[in-house]
Amino acid sequence: MYYSFILNSDSRKSEDIDSPQTPPDVSEYLLKKYNNGAESLSPKKTPKRPPKNLLFKAVSEGDIESLNRLLQEAKESASSFTQKDAQDFYMYKLTSKDTGKTCLMKALLNINDNTPEIVCILLSFAEDNGFLDRFINAAYTEENYKGQTALNIAIERRQSDLVKCLIRKGANLNVRAQGRFFNPKHKHEGFYFGETPLALAACTNQPDVVQLLMENSQTNVTIQDSLGNTVLHALVTVAENSEAQNAFIIRMYDTILRTCKNKSLESIENNEGLTPMQLAAKTGKTEILHYILSREIKEKENRVLSRKFTDWAYGPVSSCLYDLQDVDTCSHSSLLEIVVYNTNINNRHELLALEPLHTLLQLKWKKFARYMFFMSFLLSFTYNVVLTLISYYRPRGEQALYPLSLTYDRGWLQLVGQMFIIVCATYLMIKEGVVIFLVKPSELRYVLSDAWFHVLFFIQAVLVILSVFCFLFGVKEYLAFLVLAMALGWANMLYYTRGFQSLGIYSVMIQKVILNDVLKFLFVYILFLFGFGVALASLIENCTDDECSAYKSFSTAIVELFKLTIGLGDLEIQHDSKYPVLFLLLLIAYVILTFVLLLNMLIALMGETVEKISKESEHIWRLQRARTILEFEKNLPMWLKGKFQLGESCTVSKNDNRTCLRINEVKWTEWHNHVTCINEEPGFAMFSGTSYANLNTEDEPDSYDSDQTVTIEFRDVMEPCIETSV
Repeated sequence: MYYSFILNSDSRKSEDIDSPQTPPDVSEYLLKKYNNGAESLSPKKTPKRPPKNLLFKAVSEGDIESLNRLLQEAKESASSFTQKDAQDFYMYKLTSKDTGKTCLMKALLNINDNTPEIVCILLSFAEDNGFLDRFINAAYTEENYKGQTALNIAIERRQSDLVKCLIRKGANLNVRAQGRFFNPKHKHEGFYFGETPLALAACTNQPDVVQLLMENSQTNVTIQDSLGNTVLHALVTVAENSEAQNAFIIRMYDTILRTCKNKSLESIENNEGLTPMQLAAKTGKTEILHYILSREIKEKENRVLSRKFTDWAYGPVSSCLYDLQDVDTCSHSSLLEIVVYNTNINNRHELLALEPLHTLLQLKWKKFARYMFFMSFLLSFTYNVVLTLISYYRPRGEQALYPLSLTYDRGWLQLVGQMFIIVCATYLMIKEGVVIFLVKPSELRYVLSDAWFHVLFFIQAVLVILSVFCFLFGVKEYLAFLVLAMALGWANMLYYTRGFQSLGIYSVMIQKVILNDVLKFLFVYILFLFGFGVALASLIENCTDDECSAYKSFSTAIVELFKLTIGLGDLEIQHDSKYPVLFLLLLIAYVILTFVLLLNMLIALMGETVEKISKESEHIWRLQRARTILEFEKNLPMWLKGKFQLGESCTVSKNDNRTCLRINEVKWTEWHNHVTCINEEPGFAMFSGTSYANLNTEDEPDSYDSDQTVTIEFRDVMEPCIETSV
């Protein structure tokens, strides 16, 4: 698998890389060193040394007889060396200088029936001659596969018996393969399975090897690779939207998490500051994120790893507590913000449908966001009404040149209205400008895709400020800015349709039609309009008659052609043109291309877009409303954020306090014939302002153990139970 990829930077054949020839200067140096002087350079006195290419060929082909003979020859050649020099000589003969590949790696890369015996022969030879540790842990030096050892190759080749043999002989379990193939920067240059043997075994679905490594005390499960990823990050990275693959990924994730002695493994952040759960959200891995959020472990020793706790269950109804750590916006890099603001994935609506994200957004909307949304609507509506009144009841005639004069009728109202709209416009310009211009470059795509209303609000605010300053300084062109701002302001009221599902979906369709179809139509139409307008205006002869052709100039030609496009113009021969017949033919061609072709194509495309978007518009609307909720929450003062924070304070175990969200779930499909409940009576008892819920792991209601030590304790509960049917 790994060696099907070779960079073009190395023009040698693969056989040359596997079996490099010894450079002359190195051979001469070794001959002089190991044969004591120039006299030993004579061919008669130089012992026969096995060529490297023969050793590599023997191990790759599984030729045991040749391998034994070549190793014996190497041993005879080193018989006169000191122990240190002999070990250096053996490593030199069994290793490729250019790539760092050893004969052991070569044997594992070419699996055949004799490979196990070949590996045993090589390891026994290294052990007998005292260089086993150097030999078994030798790593690639070549740039593409740098850091890879024999253990990595054995795991990749799924040779569990050889893996056990290598581990038993002292293979390093914490090596990191950091070559470009194992951490590709570009697609199709390799594949990322993590850099450690444990990550490789887990990502390639080898549970026996994973168990072997986890049981070994030498394995550092928390080791991080060059990206800062642990084995859990690696599993999240390789997960895909495939049911079969996700099943083993989740199984491996769960096994490693439960087996690891360090219970904070899942909280380790990579170089991007993301935990495995946050990485799953950022990359849109729905299945594994659902597993993490709803993981419930009943074993006492691993209960701390749970993120979901069942308080009680009665029939198909269960009341569950979901851990809000790193989920709600009060946490750094919260899950909600990662999902809502991440435009690099296409399944954000699926992630927001997971619990507790779905219920959390619903409760935020009901608790504070809908009231803030309504107040924002009233303010925007009042702002546009005042702007319209100022535009309509503006000073006219000579009074228009004296805007600060209060002598004319309603002068003081005009001044108050101007002050009101300039305050509102300044606030909008600063607020939206921060969103647009002070975001990170990586978030610019988010602004252009999800938050284009920010751009429209900003443009309107700029137009309003320009109109007010022009009015106050007596510049009569203020009216143009004012009219544009007024038209754009009422169009921006579409933003508030996202508060209602039916109107929100309709607004989404309008936005998509404008962005997808109308803009493309306008681009092509303007090209035709410009080209034909120039051509027709050029055919008209110069004339001074008042009844001269309407196509006498480029601007008038554009107007006439636009009338033809919407069916208000006439196809007439212009006799004052230089070539009347050609003029008429151009008009006919223009009508066919625009009125007949482009307009009908636009209508057809708009119909297809509406039909397509109608299936996705609800998802888009939900994303827009989720984003609106988070924006309103950011604008809350700190003292109000704490007041509106959702969840219940609970103690899972000693020194383990969490904030959890209670969700009542109804699951008819999972309801068995027997009734499962946690306590004899559903709910929890209240004692002096403190509530306790014992979590029983048994299925039978009468099997409750009064001496059970694991409890969940709720403190300062504002509302006894928040019931939400899902």
